[in-house]
This record gives sequence, C-alpha cells and structure tokens, in this order.
Amino acid sequence: MSNPGIIFDESMLICVDFKEEDIIAIADECDRFTKIGFLPELEAPYLGLILHMMDLTSLNSTDNRSTTEALVDKALTYTKTTLLTDIKQIKNSDHLCSIYEYFNTSTLTPATICVSSVRVIDAIQRLRFLKQTLDIASVAGGFPMGQVPLSSQIAEVEFAISHGASEIDIVIDRGLVIDGDFKKLYNNLRAIKSICNNGEVLLKTILSVSEIGSYSLVYKTAMTAMMAGSDFIKTSTGKEAQNATLCHGVVMCEAIKTYCHKSGYQVGIKAAGGIKFYEQAISWLVLVKNQLGNDWLKASLFRIGASSLLEDVVKRLKVVLKKFQ
Repeated sequence: MSNPGIIFDESMLICVDFKEEDIIAIADECDRFTKIGFLPELEAPYLGLILHMMDLTSLNSTDNRSTTEALVDKALTYTKTTLLTDIKQIKNSDHLCSIYEYFNTSTLTPATICVSSVRVIDAIQRLRFLKQTLDIASVAGGFPMGQVPLSSQIAEVEFAISHGASEIDIVIDRGLVIDGDFKKLYNNLRAIKSICNNGEVLLKTILSVSEIGSYSLVYKTAMTAMMAGSDFIKTSTGKEAQNATLCHGVVMCEAIKTYCHKSGYQVGIKAAGGIKFYEQAISWLVLVKNQLGNDWLKASLFRIGASSLLEDVVKRLKVVLKKFQ
C-alpha cells in the first residue's frame, strides 16, 4: 500500500542520540554474517531475491536511445538465458525441487530499469515493440544535485510520468537539510507526491546520506521524506564522492521502524551507489532482514539500485546452482 504521508510533525524529528559504536557494531554483524557464507539452499534464494529487488540502472551523460533499448533487453533476457542450462540441470534433484521451482517459474527479471526522464519514452517504446511489460523508474528533480527550483522539479516529474514512468526517484535539495529547513523540504516533497496519482506512481526519495553530515541529520531527513509521503527512502544518487554505508542503512531502518509504529504505514528502503558485487548486496539484504524483518524482503519494500551488479549476482548464482547438480 502506498504511503499517503502525514501532517508535518516536528516532534517526529526528535531522535535518540545515535552512538556510533552501536551503529558500527550492527553493520559489522551484517558483514560478518555475509562473509561466513551460506548453505547453497539459502544463498540461492537470497541471490534470487536480489535479482527481483534490483533497479537495473543507467544514468550516464552518454545514454541514448540505443543504450536504453539495450538496457531493456538486458533486464528482460540476460538472467534467464545465462542461467537456463544451470536451472534445467537441478531439476532432477529431489531434495532441491523447491529451488528448481523457484527459479524455473520465476521471470528472473529486475523490479525495474531506472533511467533519466528523457530516456523513459525510449524504454517504453522498446517494451511496446517487444510486447513485454516492465516497470520504468525515472530519476527527477535536477538529478543528481537537486539544486533546481521546485517548479522545475515538478515539471520533470510530470514529464516522466506522462511518458510512462511508473516510479519516480526524486532527488532532494541537500542545502535545505544543511540549513535545517525540514518544513520546506516536507512541502516540496508533498507537492511532488501530489503529482504521483494518489500512489499509483511510486515515489522514492533520494537522501544522499553521505552528503548531509551526521546520523541525526540522516534520521531527520528520512523522517521528513516519509511524513511527506515517500514510498521509499533511498540512500544515494550514485554520483556522490562517497557512497552510503551500512551504518547509514541502520539509521534509515530505525527511522522506518519509528514511522511505521507511529503512522501504521510501511515505507521501503533502497540502497544505491557503488553496489557492484553480490557480497555487498547480500549484506544490505541481511541488514534489512535483521532490522526490519522478513516483511521487507520483497520488491515492494526493498530495492537495490545498480548498473553492474546483475552480472556479478548471475555469475555467483551459476556457481551456487552447480552445487545442486
């Protein structure tokens, strides 16, 4: 269910003091758990979940019609064609029939492809030509800096939606956070939420956590975004000098839990920026599982945005599935 948002409540920006050593300990535990390794029966579904939770992304200055079409084709076919033989070869393993059914019946496609607003129409036209369906996410709001007037943000969101985007990854003006003007940030996001057709278009809000300073500010920014009606809070644009860490994820999960408790609405989390290897993705999955619970282990509440992760996950899946043969 879409998060409709609530009236701005400054008291919800008050958070307990985050002790850095506690946050680091939680993040390190997720990393440690990942490095220990998993039984194949567990690792295979985890990797499958990551495939379905992925926003396959291309946000380059050189993107054009042909690169967007190639991205659509990759999302639709890469995983299934690469793993087809491996999936067939585990069919006769009686004790692994559930693993076979999971991968055999799965579309093995990412949740979305994520592109810039001007590339949405290219993706939609390619899907129509192929007679296939796939959700399209569009970054908007003066990506990646967010330093544009609200009117320009709204115009870009309207443009992307009118051309077929079903999800909007809006980027905030980090200057508002640094200035402590959370009410203006709330109002800006509320105006953008109103364009999203009463929740028919998913709103994911990019916090750029590595650029806004303290964990306390990360918490306040996340809470403001959720109060304004964000369906997801997202770590990064992927263009920052430093990527988000699992520690940032811990703080964002705390904000999500508090918001859910006080409002009754579940908000998703999206990790993005520098996630290239399956171990990183599994660490984020374990973090979300441990902090938010199994309810969040689905594409409607957890995403990973990445441009090159898909190949590494599929490569690892081939290794894991061979253990079943």
